[in-house]
Amino acid sequence: MKSRNHKYALILMAAVAMTATGALSTAYAQQTSDGMDGYVVGDPDGGAGIYTGNPNECWYDTDDDGVPDMYCYVDTGDMAWMLTASSLVLFMTPGVAFFYGGLARSKNAVNTIGMVFIIMGLMSVQWVLWGYSLAFGGVDSDANLFMGNLDYVGFNNVSHWAPLGAPSPCEDTWAPYYQMQTMKEGDVCSDTWPGTVPHQLFAMFQATFAIITPALIVGGLVDRMKFSAIVV
Repeated sequence: MKSRNHKYALILMAAVAMTATGALSTAYAQQTSDGMDGYVVGDPDGGAGIYTGNPNECWYDTDDDGVPDMYCYVDTGDMAWMLTASSLVLFMTPGVAFFYGGLARSKNAVNTIGMVFIIMGLMSVQWVLWGYSLAFGGVDSDANLFMGNLDYVGFNNVSHWAPLGAPSPCEDTWAPYYQMQTMKEGDVCSDTWPGTVPHQLFAMFQATFAIITPALIVGGLVDRMKFSAIVV
């Protein structure tokens, strides 16, 4: 009976891990007309493009025909570090599971590990469906001053382009590094996002913290809460 329970626990952990991986890697095909991150129509040059805040991190269409005339890319170093950091934080979650499982009594070890892995899968799906949108969506009115809107529900508009805010004067931004001098005349910068990593990567990085935060609470709930209550 004990070996059968262990087998079921391993199958459950594998299923949750595959669910989590699929949720975090979901990508949606977008056209430039979908209003993706930073898409601007009618700039001073008469074209349209993806403004990331850095002339080396975008694509730009000068004649508004939908075909990129100038290719720019997100910063490879920033992307590499963000991927590394996301992986390290994500690896912490199963580490927490086995740590708590080792501290718990033997009868609660499998249950404790299972709770953490279930949280890992559920939070991944929840983050894609509505969590990221409520955390990082825009503020439309006074009604949602303390949470985001629903613009990113289901990772809608979360593209592989680097997000940016509206073009603004550079004196209000972090540094001249983000100037778009080759894109527009004058010193124009992105007013909110630095524009060095894809939006999907940023969302995945934040998801790893959304996953591990409730997982850390499991240690205080061992032998105090039913498995079904944890899921709810």
